[in-house]
Amino acid sequence: MPQVYELEIDGFQVTVILKSVKNMYLRVKPPQAHVEVTAPYYVHQKDIEKLIRERSDWIDTARDRILLTQSQHTNPNLLSGWTPAKEEEARQILESTVPRLLSQWSTVIGRQPTRITYRRMKTRWGSCTPSTGRIRLNLALAFVPEDLLEYVLVHELTHLYERGHGEGFRNRISGYLPDWRQKRRALNSYGSY
Repeated sequence: MPQVYELEIDGFQVTVILKSVKNMYLRVKPPQAHVEVTAPYYVHQKDIEKLIRERSDWIDTARDRILLTQSQHTNPNLLSGWTPAKEEEARQILESTVPRLLSQWSTVIGRQPTRITYRRMKTRWGSCTPSTGRIRLNLALAFVPEDLLEYVLVHELTHLYERGHGEGFRNRISGYLPDWRQKRRALNSYGSY
């Protein structure tokens, strides 16, 4: 008979299912992007925690992809129809808006990216490589309200301090933008890029 229990590990709510299997399996399940680990009965909780921590970037990517897919069903093709002219317009909007926001927020946060680039992205609004200090922003952000662009920028700047989306990340971004969760939900309602 399987044993099922819940854990919170670095901000992830995880359902653990212990049963007669040989290996540990990690899944992110639609529609709510819930994290689930199936493991043999003899596996220690510390091994499950280690797996979650080691795979946190993969979990974030999988969750983003599932949640984005869900938002596309509720608001399909809102930002589709890219043309060279639309891409150029988006780039100009971001190049005129982001430096002002960056000036404001890099002072508050205390970190400055080494480089910011803009491009079309299929599954993310932005990304950060902490080791190089590089931030990439989705061109589609040019067509959402500025406070949502601001949220993505602050989110990525926060990654210059905190990798992943664990408790340290959530505490830090909450200090900068207490309503960041609402902004994230609003942003994901925009659907496809």
